[in-house]
Parts: sequence; structure tokens; C-alpha cells
Amino acid sequence: MPPQPPQNVILEADFDIEALIKYHWTSLGFIALFIVTIPFVIIGAIIYWILLPRIVANWSAQLTDRALIVRKGVFTKVEKTIPLEKITDLSSTQGPVMRLFDLKQLGVETAGQSGAAGTSLVTLLGIRGTDDFRTRVLAQRDAITSGAPVAPPPRAAPPLRRHRPAANSPTSPRRCEGSRRRSTAWRTTAPPTEAAAV
Repeated sequence: MPPQPPQNVILEADFDIEALIKYHWTSLGFIALFIVTIPFVIIGAIIYWILLPRIVANWSAQLTDRALIVRKGVFTKVEKTIPLEKITDLSSTQGPVMRLFDLKQLGVETAGQSGAAGTSLVTLLGIRGTDDFRTRVLAQRDAITSGAPVAPPPRAAPPLRRHRPAANSPTSPRRCEGSRRRSTAWRTTAPPTEAAAV
């Protein structure tokens, strides 16, 4: 089998780690409202306190020109490469607790997926700009299936910088101030009178 050519990374997902950690702690707090679940919540809180930042920090998702690559895991590394032409949809969900932290979850649905019925093959929670990421993945999928190239996203315009004139420039505040003083002195000088001339 010939080696596959390297894939070009088009977009890399940026996960909101701080919001994800707050979301998981809040969800654990809701579970603690039931007396029966308090022992499990205590165990879960210890695990969260030790491992949650590392778990979230190890999430990554890359969109290449031919596939979506998802990596997760701390002790057991899991990597899934999903060919774009196999993706049928990217479902977007946002529950009430997610809405508190402005989080959305993307579910990757594929043709002939190995997950259970009604579930997504891969879920991605907490990507910054979830809707933009979803749009880019679907656009790249459509480009592959139709054979048309995808135009790169427009670059943001560089921030405007205030122009500060040089000290010797005609528009320099110092030069203008000096000109103003000279013109004021000329106006306040009394013109010669006819009596003085005589």
C-alpha cells in the first residue's frame, strides 16, 4: 500500500479550558443536590481536582484538507481520524448549564458510524467559535465531495495606529505652538502711528 501524502492543517480548534472546568464543576454541584449521590460527588470532586485540568488540556481537534483529526486522553491516548467525505452532519447542542458558560457541543455524525443509534461518533465540547468551526468543516467536506477548492477565510484588517508627527514636522504640536506664539506677538505689537513718524 503506497504511503499517504501528508495532510495540510487548515484549522485547529481552540478549546475554552477555563469555561470547561467551570462547567464540569457546576454539573457536579447539581448532582450533589441529591443526598444519595453525595458520596459519589465527593469521589468525583477529588478526581476533578487532580485530573480535570489535564484531561481538558489534552483535547485537540484539527481540520485538514481531507479529514477531521480528534485527540483525547491523559493515560490512554485516543486519536480518531474521520474522513471528511464520510461526515454526514455536525450536530450542535447547547443545554441550559452550557449556556451559562457560553459553551456548545458538536457531534460528528458519519455514514455507517460505529456508535449507538442516535449518538454521535465523536463529540467536541467547548470549542471557541463553535459555529465558525462547524461551518469550516462542512465547507471543506462539500469542497472535497464537489472537487472545488475552498477559499481561505478573510484575514482581519490590521489595527489602525495613530500617526504621531515628528518633532520637526510642519504639523508637529511644538512647531504649531511656536508659530501660534509668533503670530500672537505680531498681532499685539502696536502699529506705528503718524505722530511718531513726525
